[in-house]
Amino acid sequence: MDTARRGIAGRCGFWPLALLWLPAGFVASALLRFGAPTEPGSWLTVLVMSAASLVVVAPCGLPLALACRALWRRGYRKSAWSAGVGLGALTVAAGLFAGLLGPVAIAVAAAVLSLPVWAAWWLARRAGSRAGAG
Repeated sequence: MDTARRGIAGRCGFWPLALLWLPAGFVASALLRFGAPTEPGSWLTVLVMSAASLVVVAPCGLPLALACRALWRRGYRKSAWSAGVGLGALTVAAGLFAGLLGPVAIAVAAAVLSLPVWAAWWLARRAGSRAGAG
């Protein structure tokens, strides 16, 4: 398949996008809430200080990313993107509150919020197997 039809995930690779969407959401929400650093050297300081916490958060976004990928592979591309964007924004918001309890709470919140996409994938898979059996 040519790269023009593969989309952004196909060109850039699924795994970097799957691991970076949740930390990027946390950084974007922090920038919206607190604003960008104004001093020239403060960007590097902010990045170094937040890197450790963002590395811990990165795998927490995998349940939703894997669920959307599974749904996308079943042929429900628009639904996968819609669910990923909508539940991704909700996961970032819930993760900010869950972050007060620690990284385990962020992981639990992200896993719970990915359950609707996993349920949609299961229903699509079940409907596909029934159509093939009949």
